[in-house]
This record gives sequence, C-alpha cells and structure tokens, in this order.
Amino acid sequence: MESYLNVNLDYIDRNIENIRALKPNKLFCAVLKANAYGLGLVPIAQSIEDKVDYFAVARLEEAICLRKSGIKKPIMLLGYIAYNEVDECIKYDVDIPIYDLSYAKKINDNINNKVNVHISIDSGHGRLGFRENQIDDILALKNLHNLNIIGIFSHYSTADEIDLTFTKLQNERFERILTNTSKYFDFKYIHIENSAGALKIKSQSNMMRVGLALYGLYPSIEMQNNVKLYQSFEFKTHISFVKNIEKGMPISYGRTYITEKNMQIATIPIGYADGFLRAFSNVGEVLIKGKLCRVLGRVCMDQIMVDVTDLDVSIDDEVIVYSDIYEEANKINTISYELMTDIGMRIPRVYIKNGKVIDMINYLGEIYEN
Repeated sequence: MESYLNVNLDYIDRNIENIRALKPNKLFCAVLKANAYGLGLVPIAQSIEDKVDYFAVARLEEAICLRKSGIKKPIMLLGYIAYNEVDECIKYDVDIPIYDLSYAKKINDNINNKVNVHISIDSGHGRLGFRENQIDDILALKNLHNLNIIGIFSHYSTADEIDLTFTKLQNERFERILTNTSKYFDFKYIHIENSAGALKIKSQSNMMRVGLALYGLYPSIEMQNNVKLYQSFEFKTHISFVKNIEKGMPISYGRTYITEKNMQIATIPIGYADGFLRAFSNVGEVLIKGKLCRVLGRVCMDQIMVDVTDLDVSIDDEVIVYSDIYEEANKINTISYELMTDIGMRIPRVYIKNGKVIDMINYLGEIYEN
C-alpha cells in the first residue's frame, strides 16, 4: 500500500481505562460519529463494546450499520432525525434526541410504537436543545406517550479552555433544568461531559460522552496533564519519486514556490483528495527519516512535493503524515479533529491488536468491487 492509516486498538482500550479511572462511577458513552472520527466505525465498536456502556453517532445510517454488524449496546443519535426515519430508529432500537416541542409532537403522532428519547438542552452551546426559559415545553413532553424519555443531555462549548467561567455557567443552567424537570421524568441517563468535560469538569451527570479522547487526542494541549492518552492512529505513506532541481524552478500549480537554491525534492502520493488539505501548501510538513520536510508549492489532488535536500532518501522510503497533529493543525488555523476526520476514504485503515495486524478496510476497494 502506498498510503495507509494504522489504527491501534490496544491504545483505544488504554484510553478507555485511563479516562474511566478519573470518574469510575460514571457510565461511559463512546462517540463513534463520522466513521469513528475517521478511524473506522465497525472495527472500533466491535473491539470496545465490552468496555463501554453506550454508543453515540450523528446519523441514523451509522447506527443501523452498528446494529447490522452485531452491536447490542444502546445507541443514541446526537443530531436531527427526519420524521419518516423514526420508525427505523424503533426497528433498530436507536435512541433519538428531542429539542423542540412541535417537532416532538409530530414524531409522537406519526409512530405507533414507543421510541427512546433523550431531551436535548441548550445550556449555552447554541446548537440544538431546549433553553432554560422553555421549561413548560419540556414538561409538556410527558404527555406524548410514544416518547419514552430515558435521558437528558447537553454539551459544553468551552470546557477545553483554561478559563472555565462559561463552563460553570453551563453547569448551573443544566442543573437548574434538572431540578425543575427530574421529578416529572425518570432520567436514567444524564450527560453533559464531552471529552474535555470528562477529563476535568465535575457535574451532576452520570454518563460521560467521550469522542476525541477515546482515540488518544487531547481537546487542547493544556489538558495533557489531566490524563495519559495514547494516540491510536498513524497516517503513513511513501516517497514515490526523488529529483534534483536547480535554483529558480517552479514547483506545483500556480508557481507559488520557486526553488531558492539547488534542491532535492520528493514527491509524495497524497493530496487534498486524501484529506491532506490544500491549506498546507507551502507550510505543511511531513516526517521522513526523523526530519520534518516542508511542503513546497500547492497541494495537488493526489500528490505533494516536499523538500528533502541533504537527506539520503529514495523511492518507497516511509513518510509519516501529521507526526505532531496539533502543530500541523496550528499551521493552518484549524484543530486536530478536522485533520483526523478529513483523512480520505481511499486511505486503507489497518487495524492492530496485541501488536499484530488483524484486519484492513479499503473503502475505495469496496466501492469499486461493488
């Protein structure tokens, strides 16, 4: 394989153990949305099902995929579900969020069986959820008999920051809503803590929803002292060509880089179609033989060129992409989440357990084979 993504399942296990140790009395919900943050929905779910209590995804298709792969643990959707898809949620035993009364009434009136529901609260994130001035709407949900309300949840917006003033405000709002509603509902699951919250925030929740930290990345660099995490993935590729170029020669589209001296340049077979963003043009770096090598010129759809002057390299030598994913994200004013979830579907995922390769998924191969 010219390019591939190693996924170490043992490291994910360690991350679960270390995070659980921070709050041993809380349930653990593993967030597997966006194809498990790009690492592979089904293999990861199957590997960790006996170590977690719940799964969360963003799309119904993800939940159905988990059920069809044999996953039995509870699954909830974190976002919008269309009215005509709720019967599928019931069929596959998938919990849904409710965040608007009229939306809830329409769902209730269009199904004949009960669906499990978590009430979504907007405590300050501004995305989905009932706000504190909508207590009456929340209480009205108890009259919708096809909605089996089993949980209530919210989401922090700044728990990964040093200043926790707003996070504390979110906690206070969420707790007031709990106080005003819990005597009317039997909330089996109460959850507000995302990865950042799970690592450092105390709340009245009984379950934490862990996404990024599950895979070994910290929501912010400042949180590295809170818990030991193991980055569970490594994006690798190989040199496809090496050439010596004299001073004054243009590299890639638009001639945005002109060689400043005689240079040795390597071509690498990844590009923005693989999720290596065009924003890395002239600023990104990859690791070759222990040295960071800068991208020269614009990132192409399928290839990049990097400076390997003074390195003894040849075709097929290994290249590590995102040797420091936080630093690379900073270079283009983004976050590690985006780089991770953008890794393209034509990059095979290789799964490692107990130090051995146990599986590989080649999504592009599957598409062509079908």
